[in-house]
Amino acid sequence: MTGHLDQRRLIQLKPELETLQQQLTAMQPLLRQMHLLSSNAVSAAARAGSEGDAFRVLTQGIQELGHRINQDLQQAHRLLAAISEAESWAEVQKLIKKLTMTLSEMPQSVKKGEYLAICCAVEAAHASQHSDSFDAVANMLKQLIADCRRQVASQQDRLDRLLTASE
Repeated sequence: MTGHLDQRRLIQLKPELETLQQQLTAMQPLLRQMHLLSSNAVSAAARAGSEGDAFRVLTQGIQELGHRINQDLQQAHRLLAAISEAESWAEVQKLIKKLTMTLSEMPQSVKKGEYLAICCAVEAAHASQHSDSFDAVANMLKQLIADCRRQVASQQDRLDRLLTASE
């Protein structure tokens, strides 16, 4: 039974896999909002001229971070699909380890996003003419990052359960 897929074990994993899939999918709207907001912020900061330079760079950083997180989520979706199609328990375990590696950077990415959002708020406070609009963007980014942090924490918890169940 070592090489063959243990259907009973896969059935036990199925609820964890489905919940993780749902949690990953739930992050997509947050990332779209983050991308849209940071794209608009980059444009607004560019129009603000030299006063918006630092704010533009910070919001570009958030935009790039969201793109990287989105790539990790897409890879995680592919791995979850591969797990459900795996032909051996060893392959399932290998794919779960890859999934863990893929999602392991997300908590650090969210921390970086929190740092960038705080820096955006600091830059907004230093801006004169555009401080209100920069501050509004910074606050929205902070809220989106906080929502992402909650999602990632929940995903990490589900991933831990998945790892435990697959051993």
